[in-house]
Amino acid sequence: MKRVSISTLAVVLMLWAAGGPALAGEDAAVILAGVDARTGGNLAPKDIQSDMVMTIVQGNLVKEREIRAWTRNNPGRDDDRLMKFISPADVRDVGFLVLSDDTMYIYLPEFKRTRRIASSNKKDSFMSSDFSYDDLGTGDFTASYDPVLKEESPLAWVLELKKKAGADQSYARIVMTVDKEMGVPVKTEMYDDAGRLWKSTEQAYASIDKYRVMSKVKMTDHRKNSTTTLEFKNIKVDKGVGDDLFTERNLVRSIRG
Repeated sequence: MKRVSISTLAVVLMLWAAGGPALAGEDAAVILAGVDARTGGNLAPKDIQSDMVMTIVQGNLVKEREIRAWTRNNPGRDDDRLMKFISPADVRDVGFLVLSDDTMYIYLPEFKRTRRIASSNKKDSFMSSDFSYDDLGTGDFTASYDPVLKEESPLAWVLELKKKAGADQSYARIVMTVDKEMGVPVKTEMYDDAGRLWKSTEQAYASIDKYRVMSKVKMTDHRKNSTTTLEFKNIKVDKGVGDDLFTERNLVRSIRG
């Protein structure tokens, strides 16, 4: 997938400079371009490091996992991402590497095996959570969805995103609530090809340096009636993470600490 275009980003920057994040209500494409710019484009951190706590709730069963994660922003193309599980012991050193929405690898230390995630498996559950491999991809929305402004309030825009013909995405339609002050999504609803609600998310953010960085996201799978929450801790931005970190060699290395 391609990132937001330079021409669209220029419009976003112009409007922001003219008086904060308030945009023309009807211009859904500009709103969505702003979302992409803040979550993975030229207005996002160059890189992010964090510790994550994953909490999976399935009925009375609760699983908690600790993860260390690195993301490197690549304006103009998909970001790089590496996730390594720290605990519990049965998942320690499991690794997940994303080089593009079409290039993902998972390392399973129990079998000493690295497996590339096939396109046909992108909808599968990631480590028994409510996130799929596709949910953890790093492409933008603009490349795959056409937006329409569905609602507007003093605090938020509600966009309806319809999948473009030929786009390789799990969700046929997304309803996204974008906070006007922050310019980022705080709630999303994702629908399947039959028009049924499949998943939804609630997002929270922290102010770090000049950025709004996601600090918590709760994913609900309405088919399974289960939830997975990711909390981000010890977040660091713009520390100069190099592209040499995002390799299959590092994917199989044991995590330290």
